[in-house]
Amino acid sequence: MGNTTTLDSAAQTDKETPARPHRQGQRSAPCSGVDSEAFKALVRLAENYSLSQFDRWAEEGRSVIWGGNSWEAPLIRACDTISVGFAELWRRDSLRAEAVAENHHQIPPEYCSMVKAMIGRLHLLKDNKIKRILYFGSTCEPISMGLEHARADGYELFCIDAVTVSKPEERREVPVRFLVQELDKVALWLTGRPVDEEKLRAEIKLNNLVSRKIRRLLDLRLKAPFFLPSLPTMLVLFGFPHYYGNPEKFNAILDQLTDALEEAAQQPSPRACIPLVLAGLIDVVVGGRGLLKAIEESNGVILGWLLFSGSDYREDVPPLESIAHYLFDAQVKGELGEVAGASATYRRVRLEELVKRTRARGIVSSFITGCPFGSLVQSLEREYFKKQGVPLVALETTVHNQPPTEEQIMKVKTFIEMLS
Repeated sequence: MGNTTTLDSAAQTDKETPARPHRQGQRSAPCSGVDSEAFKALVRLAENYSLSQFDRWAEEGRSVIWGGNSWEAPLIRACDTISVGFAELWRRDSLRAEAVAENHHQIPPEYCSMVKAMIGRLHLLKDNKIKRILYFGSTCEPISMGLEHARADGYELFCIDAVTVSKPEERREVPVRFLVQELDKVALWLTGRPVDEEKLRAEIKLNNLVSRKIRRLLDLRLKAPFFLPSLPTMLVLFGFPHYYGNPEKFNAILDQLTDALEEAAQQPSPRACIPLVLAGLIDVVVGGRGLLKAIEESNGVILGWLLFSGSDYREDVPPLESIAHYLFDAQVKGELGEVAGASATYRRVRLEELVKRTRARGIVSSFITGCPFGSLVQSLEREYFKKQGVPLVALETTVHNQPPTEEQIMKVKTFIEMLS
């Protein structure tokens, strides 16, 4: 294991977020983050954020929509609306939903399992209270096409018109004005009135606070990577856009996890590891646990996460303009993937930054079988990082809650052994 590292020298501190002061009489950190009360509280919070809970909120008369759970999330919250990410549509019983898409909507079997499960589930839920869908025109085109089936099922669709910038130096006055108009329309669609700008400013500040806390947590994890394994880390990242419906509790959990990590980082584990960056998504809820377990059993550890941008919204401009700038910055920095309408060329920019930041020895690239965007990006990145001397292992997955295949496990373990 001559090429492994303890990563002590690779740790970098987020200068914007000072270390939390050590409190007198504080208990020693637990032997593992997964044994902590904070992690157990995080699991409970995530489990309660479910389809049944969304239905209860809708039955109570609260405004609940599908979508609106990414870069636009502060606006949706400022409109007193609960945004339910599309990922919740394939959390359970996804094979049945996929079969509905193939048999009822006649979507070809070779299509992306994410799109099929999503459209099939919306058909199965067509009599429920959540009847509005918000999506971005620069997201996945097959999803946009598939949502027309949902319109036929009686859902009300609102599309934020496609807005994309392609160069960091590009003049943005016109696209910013255009997107602000689109966001104004979203507020009118949700509430019947313009957005409350003060409330939106508060949501943006909250988002930035949580983002800084997560950056701090990820920085500390560089020194104690096995203290907080991939599962709890990914649950934190999944909860970032919506706080699992409870921002106060989510913030408190972040503070507790950070306290424990600060203590763990003072005495880094002597266990050697192979730092990795994850490109794409291995969903811990729908079968990815086995892959994450295989990685860590082989002394690999994911330290770079493409699914978390780590950027803040600007607080020096009007709030709707702030959201517009956030989106355009994400596009040209390769953050947030297709959710931001990013060019396939730019995602490698963010990946390269993560590789340097974490001193990763390799990249685990995962995409959903049948996704044309994912296969294209993976091909481009494989060639690019090959020239950079950074090994990449390519995985294909589905959204179904099934254990990884023996072939996938062997592929991951062989890759990490090659890096050892």
